Amino acid sequence: MALFLSAARNAWHYKYWQRQTAGYLRTYEKNNKLPNNEMVGYVINDKHPKSVRVACDRYMWVMRYKKAFRYTKKIWAHDEQSECRLGDVVRVQPLGYRVGPWKTYVLCRVLHREPRDDAVALRGSDERNLLLARRVETEQEERLPDPQPPRIDAIGGSAPPAAEAMPPPSA
Repeated sequence: MALFLSAARNAWHYKYWQRQTAGYLRTYEKNNKLPNNEMVGYVINDKHPKSVRVACDRYMWVMRYKKAFRYTKKIWAHDEQSECRLGDVVRVQPLGYRVGPWKTYVLCRVLHREPRDDAVALRGSDERNLLLARRVETEQEERLPDPQPPRIDAIGGSAPPAAEAMPPPSA
């Protein structure tokens, strides 16, 4: 019962979106024939600058069970303008080469934008950068000022400590 009340349960998850829009995506792919290499999917991660993680669904008819099954492929796509947000439906196509070790797709266009509470919602990567900047600022404020450097006499040696600071000699 604790799982249903937790904050993680209220967060957006791609499986929820997948269940809600399964019929829509299936009919979209049937009626709008895409080139063989292009895919339609939804953004499941936008925490990296100029990169998005996209979950692309394919529906295949399995003759043995006489049923359509959904196959999900998660890919990294290059988003040059950083325009995608979590939950957006996008169209991606392969680059033909890799950008970094994982990115092999590029964003074609955004088909549907997920409605948000605030119009200027930050991307995951922008939000993370702001948090890191705030953390650095607070660390700099918390640092103590450097202690005074030791005084140097004109003779060349360091000055003896002040007389008030020395304890009185014991008799």
